[in-house]
Amino acid sequence: MSTPESSEVIGKDSLGRIVKDLSKIPWWGMDRKEIEWYPSIDYNKCATCGICFVTCGRRVFDFDVKDKKVLVAYPYNCMVACQTCANLCPTGAISFPDPSYIKMLVAKNKVVKKAFEIICHLLEEDNLSEMETKTTPEDE
Repeated sequence: MSTPESSEVIGKDSLGRIVKDLSKIPWWGMDRKEIEWYPSIDYNKCATCGICFVTCGRRVFDFDVKDKKVLVAYPYNCMVACQTCANLCPTGAISFPDPSYIKMLVAKNKVVKKAFEIICHLLEEDNLSEMETKTTPEDE
């Protein structure tokens, strides 16, 4: 199984930090590059504070020294459903697709059931209803 630790180093960012190719790590069995989840930057709002670039632990962003702006350099390194950079952005310049897109993928790929199977031994009783483990988007 691919993990961030075992991922290939593909370079360094403008601060000299190592960048790994996290796009090859499947998300709940799905090819990460088939999931359109990554940030977009509205440069009309961006203050170029760099908080997104500095805080993203998955190295989605880099800084274009020539143009003096933050870039979404490695979009598929973004953790599916993460929106930390958008939450931290003081000007609201970062956006993501509608969260309903991820909820559809979760249902379609039975992610809740898969997650429950991983943790069920930690629980004293089954906390999920049959509907939660078997629901697909077509059922709704």
